[in-house]
Amino acid sequence: MSAAPPARQPYALLSEQAAARAGGQVLLQSRLKTVARRLGFGEIKRERMLLVCQELVTNQMKYARGTGLVQIWEQRSPEPALDLFAMDFGPGIADLNQALADGHTTSGTLGKGLGTVRRLADDSDFYSVPATQAAGTPWQGTAAWARFRPGDNGQDEPGPAFGRYLRALHDAPHNGDCADLAVDRHGLRWVHMDGLGHGVEAATAVAGRCRPGEPGDSPAEVLHRLSRDLSGSRGAVGIAGEAMVAERGARVCGVGDMNAWVVREGERRGLEMAPGILGHDHRSCEEIRLDLPPHALVLTASDGIRRNWSLASFPGLWRRHPQLLALVLGQVLGRSNDDKSLLVIRL
Repeated sequence: MSAAPPARQPYALLSEQAAARAGGQVLLQSRLKTVARRLGFGEIKRERMLLVCQELVTNQMKYARGTGLVQIWEQRSPEPALDLFAMDFGPGIADLNQALADGHTTSGTLGKGLGTVRRLADDSDFYSVPATQAAGTPWQGTAAWARFRPGDNGQDEPGPAFGRYLRALHDAPHNGDCADLAVDRHGLRWVHMDGLGHGVEAATAVAGRCRPGEPGDSPAEVLHRLSRDLSGSRGAVGIAGEAMVAERGARVCGVGDMNAWVVREGERRGLEMAPGILGHDHRSCEEIRLDLPPHALVLTASDGIRRNWSLASFPGLWRRHPQLLALVLGQVLGRSNDDKSLLVIRL
């Protein structure tokens, strides 16, 4: 019996390239052109993408001794977009704001490239841990994220912001982790699931089921429905939640070996999940109600993401865009022996 076709993830890695390798830049540019045409980007947007990609690669080669990688990600929901993410392991940037100014080319920084990226992309953000601040941190270097949308719409509208990291074990086509959202200016609803194990069976368990509830459904009701739908399958663990802009708060409910945290006012607090497995035996989850002041974050993660980190491990990261935050944390904290996923939400 042939394997089932891989489910379409709402956010998926399409390509990863070490630009310093022989032919790496050519392969990256070729892949980007192909993906951009397939997704319906017009000629002007495609030219901007290629310029941004070239800036990211050039800066890695010039200022980070050729270390690092460049990734292409596709977002399919809740709106289509293409992301470029570059991450190096160089000396980092001592003054990121200065480096973002066009024309700044002091040796040891990314120079004017960051300003070009910010100007040409629909949305972007940057993060750096310089060598002088790297003591006790799991990574040093610079990360840059640039987003492009097929239409003419510009940067994200005010309201809830989110970021995701979804990557299968060994980048296989089947991923047992999934995180999807429904978002509008009033708030967002989300479901984050991890099918037991990995590979085809885990992906089949969550396929078609990783959907946020309808407006008015509580997170507990969403998980009850999921557990009923998963009956007879391998099963999954999961978290459902809702964040409301007007109330500056959220409701979260989870079952099984998932991790969740709220980051606010300089502290990280872990959220307790009910024991068990959706589709099998589990306790009823109690909804956790959270106050979310400005800049607060809610993070949920599968067990493919290490949990032994602190806010001090990533100095200055927590005010960055949630998508950049998710990509940096996923790359640094992701385990090599499991599917891995991370969701970051800010009102």
